[in-house]
Amino acid sequence: MKYMIGLAAVLSATIVTPAAATDYSFSFSGSGIFGPLTGSGIFSVADTPVMPGGSAFQITGISGAFNGSAITGLLPGFLGANNYYYKGNPFVDASGVSFSTAAGKSVNLLNQSSNGQYRVNTAPFDSGFVTASSSQVQAAVPEPTTWAMMIIGMGLIGAAMRRAGRKTRIRYAFA
Repeated sequence: MKYMIGLAAVLSATIVTPAAATDYSFSFSGSGIFGPLTGSGIFSVADTPVMPGGSAFQITGISGAFNGSAITGLLPGFLGANNYYYKGNPFVDASGVSFSTAAGKSVNLLNQSSNGQYRVNTAPFDSGFVTASSSQVQAAVPEPTTWAMMIIGMGLIGAAMRRAGRKTRIRYAFA
Protein backbone atom coordinates (compact mmCIF):
# COMPACT_ATOMS: atom_id res chain seq x y z
CA MET A 1 0.00 0.00 0.00
CA LYS A 2 2.80 2.41 0.90
CA TYR A 3 4.46 1.50 -2.39
CA MET A 4 1.29 2.46 -4.30
CA ILE A 5 1.03 5.82 -2.49
CA GLY A 6 4.68 6.57 -3.25
CA LEU A 7 4.19 5.63 -6.89
CA ALA A 8 1.10 7.85 -7.12
CA ALA A 9 3.05 10.78 -5.62
CA VAL A 10 5.88 10.36 -8.12
CA LEU A 11 3.47 10.10 -11.05
CA SER A 12 1.50 13.18 -9.97
CA ALA A 13 4.74 15.18 -9.60
CA THR A 14 5.75 14.11 -13.09
CA ILE A 15 2.40 15.08 -14.58
CA VAL A 16 2.39 18.60 -13.10
CA THR A 17 5.99 19.40 -14.08
CA PRO A 18 5.93 22.17 -16.68
CA ALA A 19 7.11 21.37 -20.19
CA ALA A 20 10.47 22.66 -21.38
CA ALA A 21 8.87 24.59 -24.24
CA THR A 22 6.74 27.68 -24.71
CA ASP A 23 4.19 28.11 -27.48
CA TYR A 24 3.92 31.22 -29.63
CA SER A 25 1.18 31.89 -32.16
CA PHE A 26 2.15 33.43 -35.50
CA SER A 27 0.36 34.75 -38.54
CA PHE A 28 1.34 36.42 -41.79
CA SER A 29 -0.34 37.59 -44.96
CA GLY A 30 0.67 39.31 -48.15
CA SER A 31 0.96 38.85 -51.89
CA GLY A 32 3.49 36.84 -53.80
CA ILE A 33 4.34 36.78 -57.49
CA PHE A 34 1.75 34.05 -58.16
CA GLY A 35 -0.91 34.82 -55.56
CA PRO A 36 -1.58 35.20 -51.85
CA LEU A 37 0.89 34.16 -49.16
CA THR A 38 -0.99 33.54 -45.91
CA GLY A 39 -0.14 31.42 -42.93
CA SER A 40 -0.84 30.99 -39.25
CA GLY A 41 -0.08 28.51 -36.52
CA ILE A 42 1.91 27.74 -33.40
CA PHE A 43 5.68 27.60 -32.83
CA SER A 44 6.90 25.40 -29.95
CA VAL A 45 10.06 27.09 -28.69
CA ALA A 46 12.72 25.75 -26.29
CA ASP A 47 12.88 27.63 -22.97
CA THR A 48 16.67 27.94 -22.93
CA PRO A 49 18.50 30.27 -25.35
CA VAL A 50 20.64 28.79 -28.11
CA MET A 51 23.64 30.60 -26.56
CA PRO A 52 23.81 31.44 -22.81
CA GLY A 53 22.43 34.92 -22.24
CA GLY A 54 21.34 35.16 -25.85
CA SER A 55 18.00 36.17 -27.28
CA ALA A 56 17.63 33.38 -29.86
CA PHE A 57 15.54 30.32 -28.92
CA GLN A 58 15.36 27.13 -30.99
CA ILE A 59 11.99 26.38 -32.59
CA THR A 60 11.36 22.71 -31.82
CA GLY A 61 7.95 22.23 -33.44
CA ILE A 62 5.38 23.87 -35.66
CA SER A 63 1.73 23.38 -36.55
CA GLY A 64 -0.75 25.40 -38.56
CA ALA A 65 -1.57 26.13 -42.20
CA PHE A 66 -0.02 27.90 -45.20
CA ASN A 67 -2.31 28.94 -48.07
CA GLY A 68 -4.92 26.46 -46.82
CA SER A 69 -2.53 23.50 -46.61
CA ALA A 70 -1.49 21.94 -43.29
CA ILE A 71 2.05 22.59 -42.09
CA THR A 72 3.69 19.18 -41.69
CA GLY A 73 6.99 20.05 -39.98
CA LEU A 74 10.16 22.12 -39.77
CA LEU A 75 12.78 22.12 -42.54
CA PRO A 76 16.12 22.91 -40.89
CA GLY A 77 18.55 24.49 -43.32
CA PHE A 78 16.09 25.15 -46.18
CA LEU A 79 17.29 28.41 -47.78
CA GLY A 80 19.73 28.82 -44.86
CA ALA A 81 17.04 28.81 -42.15
CA ASN A 82 18.27 28.40 -38.58
CA ASN A 83 14.72 28.10 -37.12
CA TYR A 84 15.41 30.54 -34.27
CA TYR A 85 12.69 32.49 -32.49
CA TYR A 86 13.33 35.92 -30.96
CA LYS A 87 11.08 37.30 -28.23
CA GLY A 88 10.02 40.66 -29.57
CA ASN A 89 9.92 42.19 -33.02
CA PRO A 90 11.22 40.90 -35.37
CA PHE A 91 10.49 37.39 -34.11
CA VAL A 92 12.67 35.69 -36.78
CA ASP A 93 16.01 36.81 -38.19
CA ALA A 94 17.31 37.08 -41.77
CA SER A 95 17.83 33.29 -41.87
CA GLY A 96 14.23 32.70 -40.83
CA VAL A 97 12.17 29.63 -40.13
CA SER A 98 11.44 26.99 -42.77
CA PHE A 99 8.67 24.41 -42.90
CA SER A 100 6.95 22.01 -45.27
CA THR A 101 3.26 21.69 -46.11
CA ALA A 102 0.94 18.83 -47.03
CA ALA A 103 0.67 20.35 -50.53
CA GLY A 104 4.41 19.71 -51.07
CA LYS A 105 5.59 23.30 -50.65
CA SER A 106 8.74 24.24 -48.80
CA VAL A 107 8.33 27.65 -47.15
CA ASN A 108 10.82 30.08 -45.60
CA LEU A 109 9.56 33.02 -43.46
CA LEU A 110 12.32 35.53 -42.73
CA ASN A 111 12.90 39.07 -41.54
CA GLN A 112 13.87 41.07 -44.63
CA SER A 113 15.16 44.24 -42.93
CA SER A 114 15.47 46.21 -39.72
CA ASN A 115 12.19 48.04 -40.41
CA GLY A 116 10.11 44.96 -39.55
CA GLN A 117 9.32 43.74 -43.06
CA TYR A 118 9.03 40.01 -43.49
CA ARG A 119 9.42 37.94 -46.64
CA VAL A 120 8.12 34.51 -47.64
CA ASN A 121 9.99 32.39 -50.19
CA THR A 122 8.66 29.04 -51.36
CA ALA A 123 9.66 26.09 -53.48
CA PRO A 124 8.09 25.57 -56.03
CA PHE A 125 8.99 29.21 -56.48
CA ASP A 126 6.96 32.09 -55.14
CA SER A 127 8.12 35.09 -53.18
CA GLY A 128 6.69 38.21 -51.62
CA PHE A 129 6.59 40.61 -48.69
CA VAL A 130 4.14 39.86 -45.89
CA THR A 131 2.90 41.47 -42.71
CA ALA A 132 3.68 39.14 -39.81
CA SER A 133 3.06 39.01 -36.08
CA SER A 134 3.66 36.65 -33.19
CA SER A 135 2.68 36.45 -29.52
CA GLN A 136 3.00 34.03 -26.64
CA VAL A 137 0.13 31.59 -26.16
CA GLN A 138 -1.21 31.87 -22.63
CA ALA A 139 -1.58 28.57 -20.80
CA ALA A 140 -5.10 27.66 -19.78
CA VAL A 141 -5.85 27.81 -16.06
CA PRO A 142 -8.44 25.31 -14.80
CA GLU A 143 -11.64 26.76 -13.34
CA PRO A 144 -12.47 26.17 -9.65
CA THR A 145 -15.06 23.51 -10.53
CA THR A 146 -12.42 21.63 -12.50
CA TRP A 147 -10.07 21.75 -9.51
CA ALA A 148 -12.89 20.48 -7.27
CA MET A 149 -13.62 17.57 -9.61
CA MET A 150 -9.92 16.66 -9.74
CA ILE A 151 -9.65 16.71 -5.92
CA ILE A 152 -12.83 14.63 -5.52
CA GLY A 153 -11.56 12.18 -8.15
CA MET A 154 -8.22 11.76 -6.38
CA GLY A 155 -10.08 11.24 -3.11
CA LEU A 156 -12.24 8.53 -4.68
CA ILE A 157 -9.17 6.83 -6.14
CA GLY A 158 -7.51 6.91 -2.71
CA ALA A 159 -10.63 5.44 -1.07
CA ALA A 160 -10.81 2.69 -3.68
CA MET A 161 -7.13 1.87 -3.16
CA ARG A 162 -7.61 1.76 0.60
CA ARG A 163 -10.64 -0.50 0.30
CA ALA A 164 -8.88 -2.77 -2.19
CA GLY A 165 -6.13 -3.34 0.37
CA ARG A 166 -8.52 -5.18 2.72
CA LYS A 167 -8.44 -8.94 2.45
CA THR A 168 -11.64 -10.78 1.78
CA ARG A 169 -12.08 -14.43 2.55
CA ILE A 170 -13.93 -16.68 0.15
CA ARG A 171 -15.43 -19.90 1.45
CA TYR A 172 -16.57 -22.71 -0.77
CA ALA A 173 -19.28 -25.08 0.34
CA PHE A 174 -19.16 -28.55 -1.12
CA ALA A 175 -22.30 -30.65 -1.09
